[in-house]
Amino acid sequence: MLLKIRPATLDDVAGITEVHCSDIDRWFKWEDGERVEARYEELSVEERFEHGGPWMSVETCAVHLNYVLTSGQYPLVAELDGKIVGELELYIGDERSVLGKTAFIDILFIHKNYRRKGIGRALIDKARKLAMKKHCNTLSVWPERDAIPFYRKCGLNKTAFEITYIIIKVGHCKNLEGRGKREPFPDNYNALREMYFISPRIGSAYTIWLKSRWIFALKETRIVFDEGYLPKYEAMYIIESLWRKRRDARLIFWIDDLGNLPEALSLVCYRARRKGFERLHMFVEKDIYEDFIKEKFPHEVRGSELVLMEKLTCPDD
Repeated sequence: MLLKIRPATLDDVAGITEVHCSDIDRWFKWEDGERVEARYEELSVEERFEHGGPWMSVETCAVHLNYVLTSGQYPLVAELDGKIVGELELYIGDERSVLGKTAFIDILFIHKNYRRKGIGRALIDKARKLAMKKHCNTLSVWPERDAIPFYRKCGLNKTAFEITYIIIKVGHCKNLEGRGKREPFPDNYNALREMYFISPRIGSAYTIWLKSRWIFALKETRIVFDEGYLPKYEAMYIIESLWRKRRDARLIFWIDDLGNLPEALSLVCYRARRKGFERLHMFVEKDIYEDFIKEKFPHEVRGSELVLMEKLTCPDD
C-alpha cells in the first residue's frame, strides 16, 4: 500500500471529516433540553460540532480549513491508496518563550481503522521537515496524556512547559471599579509578539491568537464577551465563553512585565465578574502559577498538562 503525505486542500474536506468522525461510537442530539442518542444524519450542524469541533461535519470543516489555508498555515493529510486516513494541522509563529519560532502541532488525528501503522509518525516527519524549511527553532505539541510516549518516541522528547490548570473564582476577587483604562485589542499579532503568553499555555501564542479571531455562525460556539489592552499593566486579554457553561469563561492573556501580573489579572477577573461569569479557566506555566497566582487568588486546581518540544537545527539555504 502506498502512503502519501501532502498539503490539504478544500477538496479534502469530506475525507478529513470522515477521519475525525471515525472515533465517535455514539451520536447525541438535544430534545426538550435532554441529550438523547440519535443517528448522525439526524443531528444539526451545531450538534455535530459539539461532538468534537469543526471537523465533525463537512460544513464547518470547510470553514475551518479555509481559515487555516487563508491564514498561511499548514494542514497536511495522509493518503493511503487514495483514501485520506489522517490529518495534521501545523501552525508556525514566534513568541517570547523557550519555543522561539515554533511549529506547533495543533491537530494530529488518524482514522481509527488505520492506527499503529506508522501514519502518525509519517505526518510528524513531514511536519518536522516543513518546520526546518521555515527555519523554526522548535517543533512543539500539547499531547493528550496517553499520547506522551508516542510523541517522545517521535523526537519531541523535551518538556517545554509544565502546566497547571486552574479555575479562578472571580466572585471572590476584589472590586477594581475605575482601576485601569481599557483600549481596543490589537488587530495584528505584532503587538503581542514580545509579551509573555500566560494562558492558555497549552498552545503556542500565535496559534491561540490566530484561532481566537475565527468565528463560526453557531449559537453555542465560542463567544468573545470582552477583550482589550490594559496600558497601565501592558497586558492583553480575551474573555471567551465556554460551550454550554454560562457562568464559566476561559482567559487568553499576555503581559509584558510579570511583576504586573497579579494586579492585571485582578482587573481582568473583575471585568469577567461584571460580564456575569463566576469562574475563569486558565492553563498557566507551573512556575508562574506558583510565583504570581497561587497565594493571591481564590481558585481550585483541576489538573496538570505538558507541552513537549523538539529543538530543530535548520539547514542552510
